[in-house]
Amino acid sequence: MDQAGATAEPAPQSKLQYLSDQVQDVTNKMKENMEHVIERGEKAGNLLDRAETLSNTAEGLKKSAQKLETSYRCKNIKLIVVIVAIALVIILIIILLATGVIPVSAPLTSTVNPTSKP
Repeated sequence: MDQAGATAEPAPQSKLQYLSDQVQDVTNKMKENMEHVIERGEKAGNLLDRAETLSNTAEGLKKSAQKLETSYRCKNIKLIVVIVAIALVIILIIILLATGVIPVSAPLTSTVNPTSKP
């Protein structure tokens, strides 16, 4: 007796053909899967190459940023030294003027001769 949902057994020749078709289907499916695996491998390789390139670029950018930072730090220090030197010179001149070491010229006398009244 047949069970519900069961198919009737095919003849031996058609059973062999049925199995052969199933093997062929499985083989085709495995080939497709292998192609997908190869594609994923290529994509993963490309991704690794991109990651390596990005890493190298980031390393170069980091070195450039450090050089730029050092350059600006040196410029900043030079500017501070110049400002301090100018301030010290101005303070020194003020002190020397206040102590009389640098003589201040006497007030200028009028060079216009007064005229006599008629």
